[in-house]
Amino acid sequence: HVSAVNRQNVRDWKHALSKWPLKANDIAAFRGMKFREVLEANAAEKKPPISQKNINRYLSALGGFAGWLLSNDFIQQDVMRGMYLVLDKRKRTRFPFSAEQLVSIFGSPMFHRCGGDKKEHKPGDIEIRDWRYWLPVIGLYSGARLGEIAQLLTADVREIHGVWVFHVTQEGSDQKSTKTPGSQRVVPIHSKLIELGFLDYLKSMQEAKSVQLFPELVADTRGFISGRSSSFFNDYFRRIGAKKDKSVNFHSLRHGMADAFRRAGYLDEQFGLLLGHAKHTTTGQYGIIPQGVLADRAAMVEAVQFPELDGVLC
Repeated sequence: HVSAVNRQNVRDWKHALSKWPLKANDIAAFRGMKFREVLEANAAEKKPPISQKNINRYLSALGGFAGWLLSNDFIQQDVMRGMYLVLDKRKRTRFPFSAEQLVSIFGSPMFHRCGGDKKEHKPGDIEIRDWRYWLPVIGLYSGARLGEIAQLLTADVREIHGVWVFHVTQEGSDQKSTKTPGSQRVVPIHSKLIELGFLDYLKSMQEAKSVQLFPELVADTRGFISGRSSSFFNDYFRRIGAKKDKSVNFHSLRHGMADAFRRAGYLDEQFGLLLGHAKHTTTGQYGIIPQGVLADRAAMVEAVQFPELDGVLC
Protein backbone atom coordinates (compact mmCIF):
# COMPACT_ATOMS: atom_id res chain seq x y z
CA HIS A 1 0.00 0.00 0.00
CA VAL A 2 1.18 3.54 -0.73
CA SER A 3 1.17 4.28 3.00
CA ALA A 4 4.32 2.12 3.14
CA VAL A 5 6.09 4.79 1.09
CA ASN A 6 7.30 6.83 4.03
CA ARG A 7 10.64 8.28 5.07
CA GLN A 8 11.45 5.51 7.53
CA ASN A 9 10.85 2.72 5.02
CA VAL A 10 12.75 4.53 2.27
CA ARG A 11 15.66 5.03 4.66
CA ASP A 12 15.65 1.36 5.69
CA TRP A 13 15.48 0.28 2.05
CA LYS A 14 18.41 2.54 1.18
CA HIS A 15 20.48 0.94 3.93
CA ALA A 16 19.52 -2.55 2.72
CA LEU A 17 20.56 -1.62 -0.84
CA SER A 18 24.12 -1.18 0.43
CA LYS A 19 24.14 -4.99 0.82
CA TRP A 20 22.30 -5.79 -2.42
CA PRO A 21 24.47 -8.07 -4.65
CA LEU A 22 25.73 -6.75 -7.94
CA LYS A 23 23.64 -8.16 -10.85
CA ALA A 24 21.57 -10.22 -8.41
CA ASN A 25 18.97 -10.98 -11.08
CA ASP A 26 21.60 -12.81 -13.15
CA ILE A 27 22.86 -15.02 -10.29
CA ALA A 28 21.33 -18.50 -10.29
CA ALA A 29 21.65 -18.90 -6.52
CA PHE A 30 19.21 -16.02 -5.99
CA ARG A 31 16.65 -17.00 -8.60
CA GLY A 32 13.06 -16.86 -7.35
CA MET A 33 14.02 -15.21 -4.05
CA LYS A 34 12.46 -12.09 -2.59
CA PHE A 35 14.48 -9.03 -1.64
CA ARG A 36 15.16 -9.97 2.00
CA GLU A 37 15.84 -13.61 1.05
CA VAL A 38 18.54 -12.49 -1.37
CA LEU A 39 20.21 -10.39 1.33
CA GLU A 40 20.19 -13.35 3.72
CA ALA A 41 21.47 -15.77 1.08
CA ASN A 42 24.28 -13.43 0.13
CA ALA A 43 25.69 -13.69 3.62
CA ALA A 44 26.94 -17.10 2.47
CA GLU A 45 27.44 -16.34 -1.24
CA LYS A 46 29.46 -13.18 -0.46
CA LYS A 47 28.78 -11.53 -3.84
CA PRO A 48 30.02 -7.91 -4.02
CA PRO A 49 27.37 -5.22 -3.43
CA ILE A 50 26.20 -2.62 -5.93
CA SER A 51 27.97 0.74 -6.02
CA GLN A 52 26.75 3.92 -4.37
CA LYS A 53 26.03 5.26 -7.84
CA ASN A 54 23.67 2.34 -8.48
CA ILE A 55 22.02 2.84 -5.09
CA ASN A 56 21.18 6.37 -6.20
CA ARG A 57 19.76 4.97 -9.44
CA TYR A 58 17.37 2.75 -7.48
CA LEU A 59 16.43 5.69 -5.29
CA SER A 60 15.85 7.82 -8.37
CA ALA A 61 13.50 5.20 -9.81
CA LEU A 62 11.45 5.28 -6.61
CA GLY A 63 11.72 9.06 -6.53
CA GLY A 64 9.68 9.48 -9.71
CA PHE A 65 6.85 7.41 -8.27
CA ALA A 66 7.07 9.09 -4.86
CA GLY A 67 6.90 12.50 -6.51
CA TRP A 68 3.72 11.48 -8.32
CA LEU A 69 2.21 10.20 -5.05
CA LEU A 70 3.01 13.48 -3.34
CA SER A 71 1.63 15.69 -6.12
CA ASN A 72 -1.60 13.67 -6.13
CA ASP A 73 -2.01 13.74 -2.32
CA PHE A 74 -1.54 10.00 -1.82
CA ILE A 75 1.27 10.81 0.62
CA GLN A 76 1.78 14.00 2.60
CA GLN A 77 5.56 14.38 2.76
CA ASP A 78 8.55 14.38 0.42
CA VAL A 79 9.92 10.97 1.33
CA MET A 80 13.00 11.36 -0.88
CA ARG A 81 14.34 14.62 0.53
CA GLY A 82 17.89 14.05 1.77
CA MET A 83 17.85 10.34 0.87
CA TYR A 84 20.28 10.38 -2.05
CA LEU A 85 23.90 9.55 -1.36
CA VAL A 86 26.34 12.41 -1.92
CA LEU A 87 28.96 11.21 -4.41
CA ASP A 88 32.30 12.75 -5.27
CA LYS A 89 31.92 13.16 -9.03
CA ARG A 90 35.57 14.16 -9.31
CA LYS A 91 36.69 10.73 -8.20
CA ARG A 92 37.62 8.62 -11.17
CA THR A 93 36.48 4.99 -11.03
CA ARG A 94 37.01 3.92 -14.65
CA PHE A 95 40.27 4.14 -16.58
CA PRO A 96 41.37 3.49 -20.16
CA PHE A 97 42.98 0.19 -21.00
CA SER A 98 46.76 0.31 -20.95
CA ALA A 99 48.74 -0.48 -24.10
CA GLU A 100 49.45 -3.95 -22.69
CA GLN A 101 45.76 -4.55 -21.98
CA LEU A 102 44.77 -3.47 -25.50
CA VAL A 103 47.28 -5.93 -26.95
CA SER A 104 45.91 -8.66 -24.65
CA ILE A 105 42.36 -7.97 -25.84
CA PHE A 106 42.81 -7.50 -29.57
CA GLY A 107 45.57 -10.06 -29.83
CA SER A 108 43.36 -12.67 -28.15
CA PRO A 109 41.78 -15.63 -29.99
CA MET A 110 38.33 -14.07 -30.50
CA PHE A 111 39.77 -11.39 -32.76
CA HIS A 112 41.63 -13.91 -34.87
CA ARG A 113 40.67 -17.60 -34.68
CA CYS A 114 39.17 -19.21 -31.62
CA GLY A 115 37.43 -22.31 -30.32
CA GLY A 116 33.93 -21.02 -31.14
CA ASP A 117 30.90 -20.43 -28.93
CA LYS A 118 31.75 -20.43 -25.20
CA LYS A 119 35.39 -21.05 -26.15
CA GLU A 120 36.10 -17.61 -27.57
CA HIS A 121 39.09 -17.19 -25.26
CA LYS A 122 40.77 -20.37 -26.52
CA PRO A 123 42.74 -20.73 -29.78
CA GLY A 124 41.01 -22.66 -32.53
CA ASP A 125 39.97 -22.67 -36.18
CA ILE A 126 36.77 -20.60 -36.00
CA GLU A 127 36.69 -17.00 -37.15
CA ILE A 128 34.05 -14.95 -35.31
CA ARG A 129 32.75 -11.85 -37.06
CA ASP A 130 29.48 -11.09 -35.29
CA TRP A 131 28.73 -8.64 -32.45
CA ARG A 132 31.41 -10.25 -30.27
CA TYR A 133 34.08 -9.05 -32.70
CA TRP A 134 32.59 -5.79 -33.94
CA LEU A 135 31.36 -4.14 -30.74
CA PRO A 136 34.84 -3.80 -29.15
CA VAL A 137 36.47 -2.81 -32.45
CA ILE A 138 33.84 -0.14 -33.10
CA GLY A 139 34.14 1.01 -29.48
CA LEU A 140 37.91 1.31 -29.88
CA TYR A 141 37.73 3.51 -32.99
CA SER A 142 34.55 5.49 -32.29
CA GLY A 143 34.44 6.00 -28.52
CA ALA A 144 30.73 5.16 -28.59
CA ARG A 145 29.03 3.70 -25.55
CA LEU A 146 28.30 -0.03 -25.53
CA GLY A 147 24.54 0.58 -25.56
CA GLU A 148 24.85 3.00 -28.49
CA ILE A 149 26.72 0.43 -30.60
CA ALA A 150 24.56 -2.56 -29.64
CA GLN A 151 21.35 -0.80 -30.69
CA LEU A 152 22.57 0.36 -34.11
CA LEU A 153 20.33 -0.34 -37.09
CA THR A 154 21.67 -1.09 -40.55
CA ALA A 155 20.07 2.22 -41.56
CA ASP A 156 22.22 4.00 -38.99
CA VAL A 157 25.32 3.33 -41.09
CA ARG A 158 25.35 5.44 -44.22
CA GLU A 159 27.52 7.49 -46.56
CA ILE A 160 27.32 11.30 -46.48
CA HIS A 161 29.41 13.53 -48.75
CA GLY A 162 31.57 10.50 -49.51
CA VAL A 163 32.19 9.78 -45.81
CA TRP A 164 30.84 6.66 -44.09
CA VAL A 165 29.31 7.51 -40.73
CA PHE A 166 27.46 6.11 -37.74
CA HIS A 167 24.22 7.90 -36.89
CA VAL A 168 23.84 7.59 -33.13
CA THR A 169 20.16 8.40 -32.66
CA GLN A 170 16.99 7.56 -30.77
CA GLU A 171 15.11 7.04 -34.02
CA GLY A 172 14.04 3.90 -35.85
CA SER A 173 13.10 1.72 -32.88
CA ASP A 174 11.33 2.17 -29.55
CA GLN A 175 14.18 0.18 -27.96
CA LYS A 176 16.77 2.80 -28.91
CA SER A 177 17.91 5.52 -26.56
CA THR A 178 20.80 7.88 -25.95
CA LYS A 179 22.14 9.14 -22.65
CA THR A 180 20.98 12.70 -23.36
CA PRO A 181 19.41 14.47 -26.38
CA GLY A 182 22.84 15.98 -27.05
CA SER A 183 24.30 12.47 -27.33
CA GLN A 184 22.65 12.08 -30.74
CA ARG A 185 25.40 12.63 -33.24
CA VAL A 186 27.14 11.73 -36.47
CA VAL A 187 30.44 9.88 -36.01
CA PRO A 188 32.65 9.30 -39.08
CA ILE A 189 33.82 5.70 -39.45
CA HIS A 190 37.56 5.27 -38.99
CA SER A 191 39.38 3.83 -42.01
CA LYS A 192 40.69 1.01 -39.80
CA LEU A 193 37.14 -0.32 -39.42
CA ILE A 194 36.72 -0.30 -43.19
CA GLU A 195 40.10 -2.02 -43.58
CA LEU A 196 38.96 -4.73 -41.16
CA GLY A 197 35.87 -5.42 -43.29
CA PHE A 198 33.11 -3.56 -41.48
CA LEU A 199 31.41 -2.44 -44.69
CA ASP A 200 31.39 -6.04 -45.89
CA TYR A 201 29.68 -7.01 -42.65
CA LEU A 202 27.16 -4.19 -43.16
CA LYS A 203 26.45 -5.42 -46.69
CA SER A 204 25.82 -8.95 -45.42
CA MET A 205 23.28 -7.65 -42.90
CA GLN A 206 21.58 -5.55 -45.58
CA GLU A 207 21.39 -8.53 -47.94
CA ALA A 208 19.86 -10.56 -45.12
CA LYS A 209 17.30 -7.72 -44.76
CA SER A 210 18.22 -7.33 -41.11
CA VAL A 211 16.90 -4.18 -39.46
CA GLN A 212 19.34 -4.52 -36.57
CA LEU A 213 23.04 -4.26 -37.31
CA PHE A 214 23.60 -6.95 -34.67
CA PRO A 215 20.38 -9.02 -34.79
CA GLU A 216 21.54 -11.56 -32.19
CA LEU A 217 21.37 -8.87 -29.51
CA VAL A 218 17.88 -8.60 -28.04
CA ALA A 219 16.57 -6.69 -25.04
CA ASP A 220 17.03 -8.35 -21.65
CA THR A 221 14.46 -8.45 -18.84
CA ARG A 222 15.29 -4.82 -18.02
CA GLY A 223 14.82 -3.71 -21.61
CA PHE A 224 18.53 -3.18 -22.36
CA ILE A 225 19.84 -4.45 -25.69
CA SER A 226 23.38 -4.21 -24.34
CA GLY A 227 22.76 -6.37 -21.25
CA ARG A 228 23.97 -9.63 -22.75
CA SER A 229 27.01 -8.10 -24.40
CA SER A 230 28.02 -6.24 -21.22
CA SER A 231 28.14 -9.47 -19.22
CA PHE A 232 29.90 -11.29 -22.05
CA PHE A 233 32.72 -8.75 -22.39
CA ASN A 234 33.31 -8.42 -18.66
CA ASP A 235 33.70 -12.20 -18.49
CA TYR A 236 35.86 -12.34 -21.63
CA PHE A 237 38.21 -9.59 -20.46
CA ARG A 238 38.69 -11.47 -17.18
CA ARG A 239 39.37 -14.77 -18.92
CA ILE A 240 42.15 -13.34 -21.06
CA GLY A 241 43.67 -11.45 -18.13
CA ALA A 242 42.88 -7.91 -19.32
CA LYS A 243 40.52 -7.21 -16.41
CA LYS A 244 41.27 -7.90 -12.77
CA ASP A 245 39.03 -5.36 -11.01
CA LYS A 246 36.33 -2.74 -11.63
CA SER A 247 38.77 -0.10 -12.82
CA VAL A 248 38.37 -1.22 -16.45
CA ASN A 249 35.47 -2.51 -18.53
CA PHE A 250 34.05 -1.96 -22.02
CA HIS A 251 33.65 1.75 -21.22
CA SER A 252 37.46 1.93 -20.92
CA LEU A 253 37.57 1.85 -24.73
CA ARG A 254 35.68 5.14 -24.70
CA HIS A 255 38.22 6.65 -22.30
CA GLY A 256 40.96 5.38 -24.59
CA MET A 257 39.43 7.15 -27.58
CA ALA A 258 39.36 10.41 -25.61
CA ASP A 259 43.04 10.01 -24.75
CA ALA A 260 43.82 9.23 -28.40
CA PHE A 261 42.16 12.49 -29.46
CA ARG A 262 44.30 14.35 -26.92
CA ARG A 263 47.47 12.62 -28.19
CA ALA A 264 46.54 13.82 -31.67
CA GLY A 265 46.52 17.40 -30.37
CA TYR A 266 42.79 18.03 -30.02
CA LEU A 267 41.17 19.75 -27.05
CA ASP A 268 38.27 18.26 -25.12
CA GLU A 269 35.86 20.90 -26.41
CA GLN A 270 36.83 19.98 -29.99
CA PHE A 271 36.19 16.24 -29.80
CA GLY A 272 33.49 16.28 -27.12
CA LEU A 273 30.77 16.34 -29.77
CA LEU A 274 32.07 13.09 -31.29
CA LEU A 275 31.78 11.37 -27.91
CA GLY A 276 28.28 12.70 -27.27
CA HIS A 277 29.38 15.31 -24.75
CA ALA A 278 27.39 18.20 -26.15
CA LYS A 279 24.48 20.42 -25.30
CA HIS A 280 21.26 19.81 -27.21
CA THR A 281 21.78 22.49 -29.86
CA THR A 282 21.26 22.71 -33.59
CA THR A 283 24.97 22.27 -34.30
CA GLY A 284 25.14 19.30 -31.96
CA GLN A 285 22.31 17.37 -33.57
CA TYR A 286 22.69 14.32 -35.72
CA GLY A 287 20.89 15.43 -38.87
CA ILE A 288 22.31 16.59 -42.18
CA ILE A 289 25.56 18.46 -41.61
CA PRO A 290 27.62 20.56 -44.02
CA GLN A 291 30.36 18.87 -46.01
CA GLY A 292 33.09 20.98 -44.43
CA VAL A 293 31.97 20.22 -40.89
CA LEU A 294 31.83 16.51 -41.68
CA ALA A 295 35.31 16.65 -43.21
CA ASP A 296 36.64 18.23 -40.01
CA ARG A 297 35.06 15.49 -37.91
CA ALA A 298 36.45 12.80 -40.22
CA ALA A 299 39.92 14.30 -39.90
CA MET A 300 39.68 14.16 -36.11
CA VAL A 301 38.62 10.51 -36.17
CA GLU A 302 41.36 9.60 -38.64
CA ALA A 303 43.94 11.24 -36.36
CA VAL A 304 43.21 8.58 -33.74
CA GLN A 305 45.92 5.94 -33.73
CA PHE A 306 46.81 2.99 -31.53
CA PRO A 307 50.38 2.13 -32.59
CA GLU A 308 50.56 -0.67 -30.03
CA LEU A 309 47.99 -2.55 -32.13
CA ASP A 310 49.97 -2.36 -35.38
CA GLY A 311 50.25 -5.95 -36.60
CA VAL A 312 47.97 -7.12 -33.78
CA LEU A 313 44.53 -6.14 -35.04
CA CYS A 314 44.49 -7.00 -38.72
